[in-house]
Amino acid sequence: MMDEREEEEEEEAWLQLRPVEPLPSQCCGSGCSPCVFDLYHRELARWEAARASKDRSLLSGEESQSCPSKLNPETFLAFRISAVDRLTKDTYRVRFALPRNSRLGLRPGQHLILRGKVDDLEIQRAYTPISPANAEGYFEVLIKCYQTGLMSRYVESWSAGDTAFWRGPFGDFFYKPNQENSPEQLPWSYREKTRFGRLAQDLIEELVGSCRRKPFALVCGSAEFTKDMARYLLCAGLAEDSCFLF
Repeated sequence: MMDEREEEEEEEAWLQLRPVEPLPSQCCGSGCSPCVFDLYHRELARWEAARASKDRSLLSGEESQSCPSKLNPETFLAFRISAVDRLTKDTYRVRFALPRNSRLGLRPGQHLILRGKVDDLEIQRAYTPISPANAEGYFEVLIKCYQTGLMSRYVESWSAGDTAFWRGPFGDFFYKPNQENSPEQLPWSYREKTRFGRLAQDLIEELVGSCRRKPFALVCGSAEFTKDMARYLLCAGLAEDSCFLF
């Protein structure tokens, strides 16, 4: 039997293996599935199961650091930067190498998540490649940098030969009527922001009241829907020149 000191050391070893909850900055806010918080809860459940059975082999291994042959939405993979072109004072076109003339394989509307690190703070942002779908051996992204942007600082430090980490693709959303009937079926970052049911006066007033500045509403839908929304917005305090009905 383990003595008290051995038990404390064993407990400390397990605590060091416990997944770290992501910071808000690590979520790109794009509704990715799985989100970094989805991955965290999945890893936490795996850790808890391994700890309960005292079997560390149940824990996931280290992420791959080599150039991938296929994207993975759950794991960040390394891509080598083959070229960085500064198109304007704050816009860069960056080319990433793919192995053996392979293709990225994204479909229209899909995007990738880039991971960066600035001042020991991990950040993640979504970008859509601009290279042709049939481009072989590379993919390109166009990135606009901002003076106060954390990811911008990271991108501006790149040069050819560096490595950046991406995961994806994301963007497989095919709408079917009445398919999304539970918040648990939505990506993590959408759950608290999604309402189910008919858009009514009380929700419109809540949305308008939560705006820090006077909003400008754009309404598009059937004639009945447009009429109802116009009435709700006026009752919520918006003037007619603060609404546009398509």
